[in-house]
Amino acid sequence: MRAVLLDGDCLVVRRYRPVSGGLLGTCIQIIEGARLENPFAASAELDIREGVELDRDGVPIAYHIRNGNQYQRLSEENRVFRLSRYDETGAVQALHLFNARLPGQTRGEPFLAPVVEKFKQLGRYTNAEIMAAVISAFFSIFVTSEGTGPFGNRADAHLASRKPEDRERSSQKFGQGLMVNLLPGEKVESVTPGRPNSGFDPFVQAILRQVGIALGLPYEVLVQHFQSSYSASRAALLEAWKFFKLRRTWLIRMLCQPVYEWMIQEAVAGGMLDAPGFDDPLKRRIYLSAEWIGASMQSIDPLKDAKADEVRLNSGVASRRSLVEEQGRDYEKLKREIDSEMEDLKKSEPVETQDGKDLK
Repeated sequence: MRAVLLDGDCLVVRRYRPVSGGLLGTCIQIIEGARLENPFAASAELDIREGVELDRDGVPIAYHIRNGNQYQRLSEENRVFRLSRYDETGAVQALHLFNARLPGQTRGEPFLAPVVEKFKQLGRYTNAEIMAAVISAFFSIFVTSEGTGPFGNRADAHLASRKPEDRERSSQKFGQGLMVNLLPGEKVESVTPGRPNSGFDPFVQAILRQVGIALGLPYEVLVQHFQSSYSASRAALLEAWKFFKLRRTWLIRMLCQPVYEWMIQEAVAGGMLDAPGFDDPLKRRIYLSAEWIGASMQSIDPLKDAKADEVRLNSGVASRRSLVEEQGRDYEKLKREIDSEMEDLKKSEPVETQDGKDLK
């Protein structure tokens, strides 16, 4: 997921590498998208787009990958080789993970691509404001003269006519408790640069709001700062949670489910799992079906959420299983834990006998 967000795409290749003490030999190899590139000596009849080879119908059938770092010079050891998308049996062995926005898109784009220019300019503006604030922290003054002082039109002649001690005093710096006598016609004016800039924070917030809109994230979640009411903060979290669930659903469909199917297929082929009729496509699809339960959104006010779940349960619009799975927990495991605790409580309850004594 990190590789897709940073580079725009990546390849996940199915490999078989038995490990001593391991149950299964299926593993995956992750290849960064930067290694996908067109070969130098490609046939003109092949439709290769940025390292992705397509058939006549526009379906990806192979990937051309540089065998080594993309910054190294091309050599015999560091060449571009072809990786077929399908293995000898016709099953998919290479997953190309990227978020396609267009129908004919063959490569992905980084997550921050729409706003990378704004981030660059915002960084430059922030550095300039910090430098201006640092410079303004130094106490600086200007000495104005009516023409007879050291900064007038006759400054050179005036300095030449001064005594040596006056010349030394004219270039002296400020210090603690220092008193400086000015010449006739000279006066001191302090500088007010106006830093820190009062418009810095509103400008940065406006840019970050534009960035959040382009990325699909609320401003409060983007900057991790909640200063509004409970309703506004919860609305921002819910809006961000929709984005997170879309990304999580995409990752499950593109990566988690196919890798899970690879593992189950190897377990069935190796005799570790008994699955009658697994060769039948329909039965195999039933065997490989899975429900993925991810982490739940953190609650701002757990009491309010608990009351809402109680109302939904009593009104019949939700089941106990659905409420537990919304919290990112396994319902069957929770049910076993509750049943075990109830059995322990029953065993520890006092039992009244005929003679009035309580036994445990």
